[in-house]
Amino acid sequence: MKTPQLDSSVDSSKKKNKNQTLNNNELEKSRKQDIIASPLNGEVKNLSKVNDEVFSSGSMGKGIVIVPKKGIVYAPTNATISMVFKTGHAIGLTTELGTEILIHIGLDTVELKGEGFEKLVQEGDEVLAGQPLIIFEIDKLQQKGYEIDIPIVISNISENADIFITDEKQLEHGDYLFTVVNS
Repeated sequence: MKTPQLDSSVDSSKKKNKNQTLNNNELEKSRKQDIIASPLNGEVKNLSKVNDEVFSSGSMGKGIVIVPKKGIVYAPTNATISMVFKTGHAIGLTTELGTEILIHIGLDTVELKGEGFEKLVQEGDEVLAGQPLIIFEIDKLQQKGYEIDIPIVISNISENADIFITDEKQLEHGDYLFTVVNS
């Protein structure tokens, strides 16, 4: 298959045939991959190593775990906030290409009923990569006996899709985390 070429001189009001080049909007829609940055500063772990069967089994989706150094979750890409748990322990984002990202702060932290979490966004907000989304108190979570592993998963990944994950072991927010390629 030939790679689409951008031709800004194409008048979109003219009828196109199959052999014409794509305009800007059509080229954007033809992309099939999302590049996701790290939403946290911390240590990278394999998702299968997290102490939660729902995540480690992959039933929530493919992804990675970060053990945070700082208590701030940043937007890993430009996206729309698709959900924020009222407790602030988890957030969902949907990219322009439809990739759904779930960031779950700690394990079983829903039990805290919002204590130690500050939500900075709400459902429906459009966010930019690097924008702070949630502030959480790492020390408080650990003092109360909660694991602070943070699973970051693609919750709507199809069987035909691939995810390419960084080889880095330490990340700062904004560093490359993974690419989702839809077939």
